[in-house]
Amino acid sequence: MKRTLLLLAVVIVALSANLFAAQNPARTADSELAGRVRGALHASFGTAAEEIGVTAQDGFIFLYGDVPTDSVRVKAERIAAAVPGVRAVGNELAVARGS
Repeated sequence: MKRTLLLLAVVIVALSANLFAAQNPARTADSELAGRVRGALHASFGTAAEEIGVTAQDGFIFLYGDVPTDSVRVKAERIAAAVPGVRAVGNELAVARGS
């Protein structure tokens, strides 16, 4: 009996996740794209990439936050633009004062 209830609960959760994804395909695609961009930034900058915020909307990526130099700002934009699926990048990164 417990096994049947557990199986039923797993099925309900799986169906709910699929239903949510079907109702929000753009949100899911945008979340995945933003995650891929974050991964690419992390691969290049390491933990410093955590200072760069990334959002996505319909394939457009927006970068925000503070970076230490203008070269980091430009490099982050190039990295984001190179990720497959990115249509364009809005670079709102600011060079931190005193850096």
